[in-house]
Amino acid sequence: MNMATWHWPIDTDNYPVMRIVTPRNVELRGIFGMSFAYYSLIERLPIILTKVIDYLSREGSKIKSTHNATNEDIRNLIQYITKLKNDLVTNKKYDLLTVDTPEAKRWNQWIGNAQSPYYFTNLWVFSECYVYRRLREGCELIKSLNKFDPFDEQKDKSFTNSLEPMCMVADKLFTMLPLSDKDKRKQDFITLIKLCLWANKCDLSLSLGEEVNLNAEGGSASATIVNPLQMIVDLKDMVLVDESAKICDTICTKAENMNKAIEAHPEEPQEVKSEEAQEPPPPEQIPCPAKMTLPQVTTFDIICDNAGYELFTDLCLAHFLIAQGIVGRVRFHLKSIPWFVSDVTPRDFRYVIKSCADAKFNKKIPPEPKADAAEGEAESEPTIINSENLNRLGHEWGNFVEDGVFVIMCDDFWTSPHVYKDMKKYDPELYRKLQFAVALLFKGDLNYRKLLNEMNCVPTAGFEPSLQGFTPAPVIALRTVKADTICGLPDGKWEELNQIDDKWMETGNYGVIQFCDKADPLPGGDEFTKL
Repeated sequence: MNMATWHWPIDTDNYPVMRIVTPRNVELRGIFGMSFAYYSLIERLPIILTKVIDYLSREGSKIKSTHNATNEDIRNLIQYITKLKNDLVTNKKYDLLTVDTPEAKRWNQWIGNAQSPYYFTNLWVFSECYVYRRLREGCELIKSLNKFDPFDEQKDKSFTNSLEPMCMVADKLFTMLPLSDKDKRKQDFITLIKLCLWANKCDLSLSLGEEVNLNAEGGSASATIVNPLQMIVDLKDMVLVDESAKICDTICTKAENMNKAIEAHPEEPQEVKSEEAQEPPPPEQIPCPAKMTLPQVTTFDIICDNAGYELFTDLCLAHFLIAQGIVGRVRFHLKSIPWFVSDVTPRDFRYVIKSCADAKFNKKIPPEPKADAAEGEAESEPTIINSENLNRLGHEWGNFVEDGVFVIMCDDFWTSPHVYKDMKKYDPELYRKLQFAVALLFKGDLNYRKLLNEMNCVPTAGFEPSLQGFTPAPVIALRTVKADTICGLPDGKWEELNQIDDKWMETGNYGVIQFCDKADPLPGGDEFTKL
């Protein structure tokens, strides 16, 4: 089975790189020159770092004013990032972190334990995560810039430029919230899952920090924005694996049984509602976790990816699950530090909710003229798009956060370099927390790579075996394809797509909705885990 051809120069003289594709069932590394891992390390990551340096140089005065920083502070951070970039492009050995925190000390242990602690020879995911962790350290070492996010301006702009589709989705969501019969509930559930899928196109790390629009053809940012609800119809054939119906049926049934079990066991230990996360947030507190066999309330978890429009669609899905009584709480797993350009931090979460509440948008779209209109026939009414319902959603979501219906969590594991089959080893407490969820929704490409353990799977391999035992709760993966690893495809589909476009795994134009309904039993909680 041949891999797609590459379209970038491969430097075998200055790097320990082979002019080959990543072999099947081998981990993704930069040593494979015909792989997207190599291209990302040699091209994409250095450009992202260069843009941070340019931003610091261009907006230094504003950054100094906002953070009470000095010229020397800005210069020191630029020097730090410049060295990091140079080390990356020359494939130096990883430097140890110098900040004195327990999390940094764990990173240094992982670096020390790496078989080949160099950017191109170690796992691609380790090197990428290491670069973003070092970028964060550059800010930590300068007191005035400790809370500086070099990507916040890009994330905020991405939100503002998505107001029109968000208003459209907000209007539609309000037709989905009243309690409905099972058929409508299922159809609405599927619609929201697919909105969440295609919102994942808005990834600023893939676009090197440039704005990503929602145009189905990936046109220029100035192109007319496609109605996100129409996109679901237009892109139906671009969903390579679609298990959304199974997801809806399984979650609704499991949640119903879980609700009954919780009502029947009021004596179970109760989980304490966590406060909204600060930076960094405290971990969610669970009394006597080893003795718990039931959650306090039926819970759905979203392991978030991008801020802006994608987070907005995640919030819409969460609101629907609450409004329909499917679950009583949704936990959002965020990143505690700026990560992969556009990943959601607690600050981004609060910003999106507040910005929805405060948004001001109003647009009148004239009707398209009818070619066969009869003489004297009245013209159709114009379409009005405004932010009234978006404002309502923002206020309701703010209340959900205050009331503990929406819970923010930011465990350090999400900004570690580890793949998910190793969560039990490195963070067993987080693994156990996840076991109390009715399902886990993993968003985006980085989560997908970690779910598949940074492995170049055989494309027809099943989703469950590709997880290699990571089943704390039923796992949902929503991902637009932006890296050269995938599983669960029908026979012949991978070859067919390569014939159409040999770069299809880099564009984000194809998506998967995959599901594993297997879940590990909780110790002493057999009644719960069999629901």
